[in-house]
Amino acid sequence: MAVYLALGQAEGRKGLKTMKKPTVLAINPYIYDFAAYSFWSSPLGLLYLAGILGRNGFHVDLIDCMTVREDKRKKDGRAPFVKQKVVRPDAFKGVRKNLRRYGMSPEELRGELAGLDRPDLVLVTSIMTYWYAGAREVIDTVREMFPESKIIAGGIYPTLCYEEALRVFAKADLVVRSGELELFYRFIEEAFMVKLASRPLMDDLDILPYPAYDLYPDIPFVPLLTSLGCAFKCTYCATPYMYPKITRRHPRGVAEEIRHWHGLGVGRFVIYDDSFLYNSNCYARPLLSEVARLSPPVDIYNPNAVNAAFVDDDLAGLLMRSGFREVRIGLETVSPSAQKDMGGKVTNAVFERAVGALKRAGYRKEQLSAYILAGLPGQRWEEVKQAIDYLKALGVMPYIAEYTPIPHTPMFEKFKDTARFPVAEDAIYQNNALFPFAWEGFTEEDLNFLKRYAKE
Repeated sequence: MAVYLALGQAEGRKGLKTMKKPTVLAINPYIYDFAAYSFWSSPLGLLYLAGILGRNGFHVDLIDCMTVREDKRKKDGRAPFVKQKVVRPDAFKGVRKNLRRYGMSPEELRGELAGLDRPDLVLVTSIMTYWYAGAREVIDTVREMFPESKIIAGGIYPTLCYEEALRVFAKADLVVRSGELELFYRFIEEAFMVKLASRPLMDDLDILPYPAYDLYPDIPFVPLLTSLGCAFKCTYCATPYMYPKITRRHPRGVAEEIRHWHGLGVGRFVIYDDSFLYNSNCYARPLLSEVARLSPPVDIYNPNAVNAAFVDDDLAGLLMRSGFREVRIGLETVSPSAQKDMGGKVTNAVFERAVGALKRAGYRKEQLSAYILAGLPGQRWEEVKQAIDYLKALGVMPYIAEYTPIPHTPMFEKFKDTARFPVAEDAIYQNNALFPFAWEGFTEEDLNFLKRYAKE
């Protein structure tokens, strides 16, 4: 269902005729994948742009194609996407997995679009690199139904695979990468002869408007943008490429946003922050102390995992008091040499100290989980089993995270030519569900065994 922000009138630019500000349609596309689930999924970047344009007085509609099964939503806010099995394209010939479309169907999208007046500007996001097919279909549909509308495509995919995205999104008028807000603003001003009064950049997160979650009829949870960038340089992660420096919001501003949504009845919050506990005396501790005083209390989740190196008894207690209902910790591997090769972020001794602190704070086994990377180039399946056994012995739930080859990361550049799919030629093959680095020492059968073993 499309919902709206207030429509404003534009100020005239010098020498230009004053005109009504353009109407905007923001679209989060449906996706094609072999497996997908809404782990507090949200098109945060798209909603921030909607908020910025709303602050400028634009009329904004939102179509979020990633619909979920509300009847299956869990108490923590997670839910399965609506899904439908589809025919595998030629690119997946020989892949023995069912491909599905997650979210609304193309026909449902057409019905939503048909119920709207023609928008002047359409924003389409593309998140994971290998999800571009859905975004391309959405862009093509919008171009067919609204041939005179301007279309801007953005997101993680064009940021990491820009040249490819220019070809894939050929029917868009502009393809922008993360950090190109000046280009985004300039295009809008020149295309529609308007002057944007508010043009915030990502180097000052404290002046951004809140993301436009009020465009949804219901708000089951709110992800919080607390920072961009990361203090660490994990060799498999593209965050340092996309955001070379760390930019953080003031903890008071994050607390104020939590209070804003909390006052509207939102009780669940999600923190996607690779460095949330980094320099915690200046950031996480004052923020969580504020949150701990909220009444009624809130629930907080951290899908990105916290760094074990920063968890001590005091901080573990603060996590519990502020509402972290579970704590996910990054481990990746128990191999000391592999830990060093991936950036040296954590050691087994550091991890064990963090687990001890969290348990003393009152966290039970079902509230503690750790990520283990599987499918790394040259990795043997026995290494993953060793990590699973290690976590079980510590009373921590193991969570297998399949390695995703991400462009512009050291690991991708080093091993891209050894993958069993052309991951550097077409982003569709960067899907971790394809197990791009399977080999005789770690087969798909081995991976399936490990997934079952981790749940025992």
